[in-house]
Amino acid sequence: MTEFYRIPALVLLSMLLVAFALLYLQTRTTRRLLWLIGWSMVLLRLAMETAGKRSPGVGFALSNAGLVLAPMMFLGSMSPLGFRRWPKILYAYVFAVPSVIFAVLISLYPHPNLPVRIALMLCTITVVYVAVLWNGRRNLLPSWFTLPFSLVIGCAGLWLTYKGQYMFVVYLAQASTNLMTGLLFASAFRRFSPGVIFASAGFLLWTTPVFLDFIFLQPVSPVMVLVGRGVNLIKVMTAVGMILIVLEDELALNKAAKERDHRARIEMERYSEIDLSLLSDVNAEAAYQHACEVIVEVSRFSQAMLLLRDVEGHFRVVAHSGMEEALVAGLNAMIKRATHEEVERFRQSESIAVEMGNTLQVDLRPLFVADDPLEQLGYFKTHAIPLETRKGVAEGCLFLSGLKQPERPLQADDLLPVELLVARLAAMREHNALMQRVARSEKLAGLGQLAAGVAHELNNPLTVVLGYSQILEETLEDHPALESVSLIRGEAQRMRQIIESMLRFWRPSPVEHVAVSVAEILRDIYQLRRADFNRHQIELQLHLAKGLPDVDGNKNQLQQMFLHLINNSLDAFGACNSEEAKALRVEASHDEDGVRVLISDNGPGFLDPNRAFDPFFVTKSPRAGAGKGLSVCYAIARDHGGEISAYNLQPHGAALVIQLPLPRRRHEDELSDEALAR
Repeated sequence: MTEFYRIPALVLLSMLLVAFALLYLQTRTTRRLLWLIGWSMVLLRLAMETAGKRSPGVGFALSNAGLVLAPMMFLGSMSPLGFRRWPKILYAYVFAVPSVIFAVLISLYPHPNLPVRIALMLCTITVVYVAVLWNGRRNLLPSWFTLPFSLVIGCAGLWLTYKGQYMFVVYLAQASTNLMTGLLFASAFRRFSPGVIFASAGFLLWTTPVFLDFIFLQPVSPVMVLVGRGVNLIKVMTAVGMILIVLEDELALNKAAKERDHRARIEMERYSEIDLSLLSDVNAEAAYQHACEVIVEVSRFSQAMLLLRDVEGHFRVVAHSGMEEALVAGLNAMIKRATHEEVERFRQSESIAVEMGNTLQVDLRPLFVADDPLEQLGYFKTHAIPLETRKGVAEGCLFLSGLKQPERPLQADDLLPVELLVARLAAMREHNALMQRVARSEKLAGLGQLAAGVAHELNNPLTVVLGYSQILEETLEDHPALESVSLIRGEAQRMRQIIESMLRFWRPSPVEHVAVSVAEILRDIYQLRRADFNRHQIELQLHLAKGLPDVDGNKNQLQQMFLHLINNSLDAFGACNSEEAKALRVEASHDEDGVRVLISDNGPGFLDPNRAFDPFFVTKSPRAGAGKGLSVCYAIARDHGGEISAYNLQPHGAALVIQLPLPRRRHEDELSDEALAR
């Protein structure tokens, strides 16, 4: 017979099912999909009950399948645990399959024969086994409760199956699953909101069919009608609670998103106020320090440290904020003792993983030594944002640690403002380096034009002086003034040599360029000068990368350039009274742009590296007189389409970097230089 009192609940649940479908279409998550399937099964069960499908057959089988499948979907949505080797196969799926088979068999065979009874017992054993596995895994609920609970319910189910109380086994499974689901709801959401209260209470009250639905098997009575209406009302309340949970979560997410957006906007405004133009000035480290202080003030991190790579490839700390001195000292020590090989191995190891965006999660423990201060301070991991050029070359790194509000997960919009600031820092550093090269080129070009003009104006009267001095030498062979005339002629010749060197600085030498091996030139110079360096107790180191390509140039000029640069370091050591072991390092490497030669020493630095190639800049520093010689080196590098730069090292020392393009890149560089000049 048709049970019309279920129709209002059927209509309400149908409307709520539409709401679940719309929520799933809005955000396609596994949880919402399982909820949609679960309530579809509840609606199927209720429809079959309304139609009076209680006699053995297909309708009764569908009704009982919906009865056991619905709670399995709800349980799986709150505990998405899977098998260890197949994490995408949830326990809920394997839990549901034998339960559905059990429900279908008892619906089609109310008086099963021996094979069916064996199949029913196997289904019960499988369900109990999966339930014990599920409850033994770490979950939202403590295993000291879930494991004994599943064992007790499982033993009861096995006993009832053995006794032939098959329908009561189904009710017991439904009730125990709903009880566990209600507890999982309360444990997962942990808030006293209407949605959580309705859903948790609904599932807990839904367990009453373990004894109330048993009454439904008896003849129709007024008590059964009241019980049926009460259970259906509980189902509606549970569905409403679950919909409220979804809406509450979306409201909370929207509120949190607005708060994050507001905080990110304030954070980016503060970052935009940082004056990065100071990076090109002597106050660059003050700008880095200010940036770290602002990051600590407005970001999710309470500690920040900025590392920059120097010209030798070593990282050094240039600024930090929010860190204790012991922590800074420990990080400094770790950075200084790390060799190039160790850093490269570390970069390629599993200790570095992408967190999100451009931010990395770095485990520093592989770089620790015995009794490392960082280990004692508990500083094992840090977030790192690399400073990269447009070509992807890492020029530095920003360490971020000390997460504020650690209970709140770190999200992409928490890192995006800092990543943008780091990108600005990297772009500004690259831009400043380019502008310095352009300014230096323009300045030296202007000096070259001036030198050419002055040389041209001096050359004519100097020719007259040289001519008359030569005549005087020939006519005054035995005169006392002959010595003075010879001195005049010698100094005039020296002036002509200076003028010719000034003209060479401005006018490229018309020499033929061929394929030249930089490695061969450096080896020859090493063999030539090693004895002199050993005599002065200076360690001369030569490091050549494998497969160093040839460059397009003049071998004699390049040899002259490298020899003078190395002699420049030797001369600087001669004026240095330091007792520290002296060393000069020559390192040649290459990339897609060309060959890079680094000549560095631990002697005195340049008084002003930006004016090291100025032929008119003469000082009384240990590298005095380098200007004219280095200007010739600059002219040679320029004639070869390359670049040469001077740097001071920390705490002392100097470095010269020579970039020589490959033959296929030289024409492209010349075109880009012309476009930049225009």
